[in-house]
Amino acid sequence: MTDDVRRARIVREMEHPFVPDYDAGTMPSPDKRAAYALEHIAYRMGQLDDKLGKLVEAISALTGSH
Repeated sequence: MTDDVRRARIVREMEHPFVPDYDAGTMPSPDKRAAYALEHIAYRMGQLDDKLGKLVEAISALTGSH
């Protein structure tokens, strides 16, 4: 149950545009900032891959290609 709640929170956060919100006093290490940005990139790439897959299926259905 905890994993489901955590996963839902992460997905909800990833659906928003990546906007770092750091001030100079609380800025995390460069490694953490890079990891956070890469997580957003990976999530967005997965979303794009899903949409492109659906587009390919739709085009294949329209053209009769398999």
